[in-house]
Amino acid sequence: MNIIYTVCNRTNLAHALALADSVLQHQPGSTFYIGLVDSLHIEKLPEHVKLFPVSELAIPDFNRMAAEYFDFELLPATRPWFALGLLKKHPECAQLTFLSPTVWLKNALDSLLESGFEMFLTPNISAPLKKSAILNDKRILNAGMFHSGSWILRPSDKTIGALEWWAHRTVDRAYFDLCNGMNTDQLWLNYIPLWVPATKTLHNAGWHYGLNAVLNKNLVIQNGKQQVDGQPLVSLDFAGLGYFDPIWSDHAPLVTENKVFQDQFMEYQRAVMKKKYELEITGEPAFGKYANIAPNRLMRKGIAAKLKELTTYIDQF
Repeated sequence: MNIIYTVCNRTNLAHALALADSVLQHQPGSTFYIGLVDSLHIEKLPEHVKLFPVSELAIPDFNRMAAEYFDFELLPATRPWFALGLLKKHPECAQLTFLSPTVWLKNALDSLLESGFEMFLTPNISAPLKKSAILNDKRILNAGMFHSGSWILRPSDKTIGALEWWAHRTVDRAYFDLCNGMNTDQLWLNYIPLWVPATKTLHNAGWHYGLNAVLNKNLVIQNGKQQVDGQPLVSLDFAGLGYFDPIWSDHAPLVTENKVFQDQFMEYQRAVMKKKYELEITGEPAFGKYANIAPNRLMRKGIAAKLKELTTYIDQF
């Protein structure tokens, strides 16, 4: 049994359902789960989607996590807990894949997975970044070497041990607080190769194409097929584009760097809007502090930049 899962709340439930449709199309043999960190009662859930409410997980201090984390921090903080819960629910699982709600499959992923490995991680970059005023190496270091939006494991004592270690650290160390060495669930992935020596980094150009890739990889349509640097496109990630993302929303202008990626995002948005119309869900997420960040984000960043200029000037004298 192969399981693919995602984690969301009402903010990105429509995105999760768009992902589910792409999984049904390209990985029809996989069981798809939505880990729901919300209190919604969903009446129209498609047959190919299984729901796993956070209330069914035995997360220690979840109430404290929900009270202290913002909703966009709480979602990634629960990801390894859902992984453990799924493996407990399905001990027959041979392969567990996490994809964030903003991922969209365009091809089957099985051909990327070599035998002999227990964990597959997604790099944020696979080559030195081209010069850009929007994204640079320092920002990638802040985000971490690996992208937490896509990873795959084959259950073993080592991978389950790594999940347990990771999960217990997200209870109180998954804030978006770069100055104190935290970036939701992501930075802990840097340690996974130490826990699981049989870890493979997926450098395939067609895997996980998003804002982290547009500067270095070229997505084109050739002979009617989407390719990235000569490799078939396997998956897209629209993190930072559909709703607020603490890292990737800062780099949203990069979407214009590649016309095919931009066109794919517009097509994806239409699929998501259709899901939103069908769901008719409103209100704020039930768990986590709600942060209405997006409307004033650019203004706040502009003020911060001016204040930094002023303090730098004062420091000179």
